Amino acid sequence: MESGKNALAISEEDIQTFRTVSPFSVLGEKDIEAVLLTAETKEFGTGDRVAGGGVSPGGLCVVMKGVLVAENRADKRIIALNAFMRGDIYGAAGLFAGKGKKYGSLVVAKRHSRIVVVPEETVRRLILENPDFALAFTAWLTGKIRFLNKKLTGYTSKSSVRHLLQYLEVACAENDDGTAKINISSVAEELNISRTTVYAGLDTLEQAGFIARDGKYCTLLRV
Repeated sequence: MESGKNALAISEEDIQTFRTVSPFSVLGEKDIEAVLLTAETKEFGTGDRVAGGGVSPGGLCVVMKGVLVAENRADKRIIALNAFMRGDIYGAAGLFAGKGKKYGSLVVAKRHSRIVVVPEETVRRLILENPDFALAFTAWLTGKIRFLNKKLTGYTSKSSVRHLLQYLEVACAENDDGTAKINISSVAEELNISRTTVYAGLDTLEQAGFIARDGKYCTLLRV
């Protein structure tokens, strides 16, 4: 159930985040402030629906706090497709889709989260009036396409690797740096596979560029 609440002001922390998040990072400080004047912030509690199921993202959304997960719910199963942490963006698939088009992905807050929503009209204006932003936006989108193509390869792998990737999507997103300490025995028990299969799956995901490993720690690699 959606329970997003509009905030009254954009914080200095939000401005700092936008300076580092592509495609907005190519904008000057005054342009970023102008963009944020058109934006709104929303807060969601754990389990709240953020997008999908008739709920529109409302624009290009930047995660400021918390963890959001895109899910597929079919045959009474919940499959994590992607995770969004601080500085990640979602909602591009809903841009310029026309009236009546529903947002395909179900996005749910996994803990208390706050997002900044940049309206579609602001994104359109930036594309038309700012060539640097237009190029950065295109580069960001093509990076997303490459990332999704890579993930499709992971999702079409044997089931144990696919389930391990989906598990790590959520586990690593619990921390802002995308890193999680993995207990092999716990993962094996939760996924109902052997420890050997978990180790082999981690090797496969590391070699494919989905994760980086340092001892017991795994970092989910982003676009």
